[in-house]
Amino acid sequence: MPVAVTTLNERKAAEAARRKAAAGRIVTNLHSAAAPLGGRYVVFGSYVVDAMRFDSDLDILLDFPPERTGEAWRIAEDAAASADLPVDLHDARTSRPSFVARVATGLVLS
Repeated sequence: MPVAVTTLNERKAAEAARRKAAAGRIVTNLHSAAAPLGGRYVVFGSYVVDAMRFDSDLDILLDFPPERTGEAWRIAEDAAASADLPVDLHDARTSRPSFVARVATGLVLS
């Protein structure tokens, strides 16, 4: 009986598809969480341009009132952990204004 062989490229493609689906679930969760916290999540990077790879993370800018930022951060981290996807979180209040302006055109979840 022949043994099925999965090539490296096939494994990478499968992982990229898994990460894209996981990112989609995270985006859905964050969208519903943003408004009650009085702020917004901005997703940018490879997910937004439909270019996720096998090693991609999900890039998120958090833009929340100071008293809600910790909770917003925890929600994003928990969503990413449950989806087994690394995230790169940035706080709009502590990031450079030029960076915030550049990524603010991403997928806004509010």
